[in-house]
Amino acid sequence: MMKIGNKIKGLRIENGLSIDQMAEKTGVSPQTYRKYESDKSSPDLNQLELIASIFNKTILDLLPENILFNNNDQKGGIALAYQSTINQQSEKLIEQYEKRIAEKDELICDLKNLLRELKQTN
Repeated sequence: MMKIGNKIKGLRIENGLSIDQMAEKTGVSPQTYRKYESDKSSPDLNQLELIASIFNKTILDLLPENILFNNNDQKGGIALAYQSTINQQSEKLIEQYEKRIAEKDELICDLKNLLRELKQTN
């Protein structure tokens, strides 16, 4: 079974790109990109779309081969497997956004406190 990491590594090599070049194109560190290729970390949905576009592929082209079912008894086959993968990626994306929102809220609170302090000293 070929995983996403193996697929993107193969495409990178096939296209003559280095890990550093791919990291730059995708806006992540080389260490993070290495984790994608070694399946130690999964790119989020936006990253998957970006990686696919770099290689002129679709997200479906990057998905593990065992996700695509050809069983006629399986209602929805490819659609269900694709939806499941999208749901997993969406959950990760939501977690990332929730973390960013919490960081933003904390920063806003800090800035409000700083403004109060500045107003009191003037």
